[in-house]
Parts: sequence; C-alpha cells; structure tokens
Amino acid sequence: THPKSNQAQQEPTMSNQEDGFYPRLNGAHLASGQFGGMIVSVVGTVEACDGQHATVKCCDGGQARFQVDPSFAHPPGTILELIGVATEGNEAQLFVARDMSPDFDMEVYNKMI
Repeated sequence: THPKSNQAQQEPTMSNQEDGFYPRLNGAHLASGQFGGMIVSVVGTVEACDGQHATVKCCDGGQARFQVDPSFAHPPGTILELIGVATEGNEAQLFVARDMSPDFDMEVYNKMI
C-alpha cells in the first residue's frame, strides 16, 4: 500500500506513520521522492559498500543508496531487506538489515509490490 497525494490528507512522514507499518518499495518507488521522511523497506542485492554508504540493486533493477554505519558487514552479492528512513532521491538512512535467502526471487517480489 502506497500513500496517494490528496490535498485533504497530511503528507506521510515518520512521525505520523502507524507503528510497525512501512511501505515496501522498489528502486523506482524510492527514487520518486514520494516517501521522503517515511520508514520504508527495500529488498535488494548489495553491490558495494564503502563503510559509509551501501549501494543496493533493488528488485526492479534500480539502485538505492543506504547510509550505513561502519559495522555494516554484508558483502556484495548478499540479498537483504533494508529498513530505514527515505531521505531524498534513491537514498535512505539504514536502521536494520535482514538477510534474505540466497534463492529469494526478486522478480516475483517486484510483481508483488
């Protein structure tokens, strides 16, 4: 479920998000900017990490960039669910990363969301 623009509704932000609810996004959704300030979930494959930012290939083939702390220890090729706050463009501040199965089907997941 993704928020829709409506003049009568308040723009979604982390402060008015329901506890435990966060939209599941692909790279295009994240890059749209529609979810800025919200806690979001992105599933993708780690492509690179420099100790400050991890670049992830999302389930739709798009890229996301997560600000991570130096303890982020997921090597390239690892499939993760990344939960954090969407900032701007295709970027987010990581809260938690969860390992997914190596046979996780990205194409099916992208169709689901």
